[in-house]
Amino acid sequence: MSGPIRVQAQPLQEFVQALFAQAGLSADAAASVARALVWADLRGIDTHGISRIGSYMTLLDKGVMKAQPTWRVLHDTPAVQVFDADASAGAPAMDHAVQQAALKARALGLGLVMVRGTTHTGALGCFTQALARQGMVGVALAASIPLMAYHGAKAAGVSTAPLSIAVPGPDDEPMILDMASGAISMGQLRAAKQSNTPLAEGVALDAQGEATTDAQQASIVLPMAGPKGSGLALMFELLCSLVVGNPIIADYFSDKPAGRRHRQNAWVLAVDVARFGDLAHYQQEVARTVAAIAGLPSREPQGVRMPGERGRLSLQRRLREGIPVPPAVARELADLPRPGGLALPWAG
Repeated sequence: MSGPIRVQAQPLQEFVQALFAQAGLSADAAASVARALVWADLRGIDTHGISRIGSYMTLLDKGVMKAQPTWRVLHDTPAVQVFDADASAGAPAMDHAVQQAALKARALGLGLVMVRGTTHTGALGCFTQALARQGMVGVALAASIPLMAYHGAKAAGVSTAPLSIAVPGPDDEPMILDMASGAISMGQLRAAKQSNTPLAEGVALDAQGEATTDAQQASIVLPMAGPKGSGLALMFELLCSLVVGNPIIADYFSDKPAGRRHRQNAWVLAVDVARFGDLAHYQQEVARTVAAIAGLPSREPQGVRMPGERGRLSLQRRLREGIPVPPAVARELADLPRPGGLALPWAG
């Protein structure tokens, strides 16, 4: 197998759903995980797509991610809910947060759901897009264990601070910003290690805290924009983790036995645009604003691109041509235990 295998999204999603159902997740939770992973791959966010399946299965095997969590609502008001996800897979927990935030926003104009104690939340644009398709502004952010150096430090001290904002756009196509505050993502670093591709300067440190371009030696991501990137990550910890009483960073550096255990906290915020004006007019103004920016003189051959534009182009191409599955990922999936009779989506 010398190059990637092209697989259509639907059979791939059905395959992934069956894998997670076999691993013990409920049918709804397995569908949620599969949908989120394939969503990321369709949009070219390969670091958060099916390449994550192996690590998810490891978390399940170790009991770090629970196949059958017991969710508990800890706090509920008309505008805000806090719920404990009990080490749930990230996607079903975030889907619940989207649903509840939307219900509250529909009633009051704004709804906030704080997710306590989940696992890898995945590509946050998947969840903010779901809100934008309901005519809402969606904002999602997450905090996790330290993966990125704080500016000026020689060791990992903060998470890479994923953030997504989506708004309703023209023709019911949301405008989505999906980013993190690292100079590169941990997924990109893992991919560089797998392919033995050198890193750009200024994006990573080795285990001793020295700058390196050797992907095999790199272990710590540097923040984008120095103090701005790491400051944003610190604030996400203060917002997502401390407010719900589930500190991650301070525990990580403590002597608590579970301090270095993988876990995440998240926020999902929804704002109902129609409560503050006409939704159609808002979408028209989004289109007008985007056109003004896109029409500026460009220094790049592809023109001036908007947030999410590269993902939309990838979606169109991959729906037509299929999702490319790298050989290493294909081998990993082939080696996983599979339900009886479940064929690989590219078999035959």
